[in-house]
Formats: sequence, structure tokens, C-alpha cells
Amino acid sequence: VDDVFTVSHKWLEEFAFLIEQQQIKVNYECITRADRLNEEVIQLLKQSGCFRVWIGAESGSQKIIDLMDRRVDVKVVQQMINAAQKAGIEAGTFIMLGYPTETEKDIKATLKYLKKSNPEWFTITITYPIRGTELFEEVEAVSNANEIDWAENTDRDIDFKRTYTKKYYNYAVQWIVQEMAFFQRKNKRLNFFSAVKAKARSLKARIGMVLEKRKSALA
Repeated sequence: VDDVFTVSHKWLEEFAFLIEQQQIKVNYECITRADRLNEEVIQLLKQSGCFRVWIGAESGSQKIIDLMDRRVDVKVVQQMINAAQKAGIEAGTFIMLGYPTETEKDIKATLKYLKKSNPEWFTITITYPIRGTELFEEVEAVSNANEIDWAENTDRDIDFKRTYTKKYYNYAVQWIVQEMAFFQRKNKRLNFFSAVKAKARSLKARIGMVLEKRKSALA
């Protein structure tokens, strides 16, 4: 379970007050949820020394977010990322690809979400089930969990039947990473050749996705 730094607004208000009263200079980053943020809370974070806030979304597709039972609106996540940036706080978000039933349409929605919210940071990974979770129970029968040598492996080595091949999602991760690199470098008018290289890598990954998707259709 992730720590949600702003779960108690009362506690955060007291924390910010004590930081200011004691004239303590501290820089920190934290994890929170979009539904536990508003402009007042963001100002308290800024006041208490927060320089970066990570806001979970996991996907840009509301369908996938609901299947994950995240209980958050992707539009609200986007709004809170932009509100944090407006207040001078860097924003980060988390992305997972390959959740059960996820399609290419959902992946495209995730890229669209990232471009709209445009966080300074994001982490992206391929979904893996953790023992004891609902996801693990859901996919155990179509996974390799019972074949894994747990003395040598971890939950990250569990794989299960998805909409597309594992290789497809590896390409999809690279597509999003490189497409965002191109998008941000172009918008900030950074090194032109660096942006072009990112776009070339993005196109290469996209071609890989197309080829792997065809394999999935034929399987």
C-alpha cells in the first residue's frame, strides 16, 4: 500500500504550520491521490517544502482505471497535475500497461492523458500480479505462477495471458516513453536532433507494436 501524504488535510495543515513556525527548511517529495488534493492542499504542500508530488493514475483509460478499482477520475488526475505545476511543484505520475482486457485503444488513451497532463516525470511498467491481491487471484489460472522458482525469482517474473504478447507491451512501453520525449522536447524547443531521434525510436516501437498485434490476432 502506498503512503498517501495528503490523506488527512488537518494533519497536513498542522505539519505546514509547524514547519513554518519552527523555520525549518526541508525539501521533500510525496505520493498522493488526486481525490485528496485541491488548490488549498497544494498550497500547503508548497508552503511546507514539497518540490515534487506523485499522483497515481496507472492508466489514461477510465475503463482500465475502473477495472483496477482505483476510484479516481482520470480528468481529475490531469487537473491536479496541472494545478500542482501552476503552484510551482513538479508533478509525476505512474503508468502500468498490460492490465487484463487492456486494448490498443486504452494504450492510446494513456498516451493522450500523458500529453494533456504533461507531467515532468512519469514511471511506466508492465502490470504484474502480486500474491495476495485480487489481480493475482484473477489471473493465476492463466499465469506461470506455479512454474516459478521463488528462490530465484520475484512477483515481477509472473506473466499471464494478456490481450497481446509480452513483446507487444515491451514495444508499447518504448512507444510511450519515446513519444513523450519527442512531445516534450518539441514543446520546449530543445535540441532538434534529440527530438528527431526520439520520434524515430517512437516510430520503430510503433511498428513493433503493429507486427506483434498481428501475431496476437493469428494466435
